[in-house]
Amino acid sequence: MINQDAIRLLDHFYGQPSFFSDNQTSFSRNVEVFFLLKRQFQAGPVTENPAFCSRFASFYGMRFVSAAGKHAFFQKMEQLRQHHDGLDPRLLTEELYLDMGQHPFSFVTKMLNLLDDETYPIYDSQIATVFQKPFTPDESRLDHQESIYRDVIDTYQSLLHHPVIEAFRTRFNCPDMGTMKVLDALFWRLGKILGHDGDGALCGLFIRKGEINTFR
Repeated sequence: MINQDAIRLLDHFYGQPSFFSDNQTSFSRNVEVFFLLKRQFQAGPVTENPAFCSRFASFYGMRFVSAAGKHAFFQKMEQLRQHHDGLDPRLLTEELYLDMGQHPFSFVTKMLNLLDDETYPIYDSQIATVFQKPFTPDESRLDHQESIYRDVIDTYQSLLHHPVIEAFRTRFNCPDMGTMKVLDALFWRLGKILGHDGDGALCGLFIRKGEINTFR
């Protein structure tokens, strides 16, 4: 389902002339590290590149994943690097859960986005902050994450021709960055703003009853 609140949020901030300049550091780092990871990933094999594994784990917040869990994760990543047609995030999550000891849905989406940043968006806590959705009585944690992820996909698909995408690519000199990754960078940052990260970049913001309200 398309999340109209998320689209209004993006439009609200994109409409501010200082949006990119106020968030220059965050966006620039996101672009720089993503393409560094992408180059190392494509050079492969990732299982023989500890610098890549360390950088990916640091950038994508795997600090609470055990060494054995990371090993299983990067082994799977290398398998998929060689063949990755028709991937199912839920099935991969269920498979890796046996080795990682936690529901690794977010990490799976980050891996898939690195594999194909035109097809697979990322799900994490910042994205969930923007695409907030209540649990239903019969939902498991994985059900809920997958439900939000489907909303993210639908919403991003509806934004494929939004002017913010090309504006971002031009501003940060990343014409080859896939659309899903561009939108991820934007909505991840909006999630940080919603969470009041306190960096002074922009005013705080929250959504109530479909209306955007701001406060300093």
